[in-house]
Amino acid sequence: MTLDMTLDMTLENQMTDTAIQKSVYLPAPKTRVWDFLTKADLLGNWFHPAQEDLAEGEDYLLTSQKDGDRMCWGRVEEMSPHDYMKWSFTVGPMEGVMTTVEWRLADAPGGTKLTLEHSGLPNNAEAYGLVLALDKGWHGFLLNLHDMS
Repeated sequence: MTLDMTLDMTLENQMTDTAIQKSVYLPAPKTRVWDFLTKADLLGNWFHPAQEDLAEGEDYLLTSQKDGDRMCWGRVEEMSPHDYMKWSFTVGPMEGVMTTVEWRLADAPGGTKLTLEHSGLPNNAEAYGLVLALDKGWHGFLLNLHDMS
């Protein structure tokens, strides 16, 4: 492989096991947190609005609250209500390359521990800005969940 061929590799060929992991403790039962992760009318309160409730085996599209542009999309790969959910996930800068987002809910004294793992992210210097942006975004969105009402 020549240097030129290496530089022309697509983002998809550069996806690896790089992952973002975050946990947040929420003063709500798992059933309530689950609703905020899956219900169309609640997703927009902390993340991006959905056109319909998330369902296993179904595609999803989350849009901008400001102008309705698509923000992220994929498929709900697996759901175990109130405990676990797995999405395929992409955003515009990823040019359709899918990554994986997993949500784990666990009982905690006084509420729920919610853990997010976003894996399959690029592992190269050129795409590090994307990883940083996703990390910052997830941080802010998870903090928004503290305002569940």
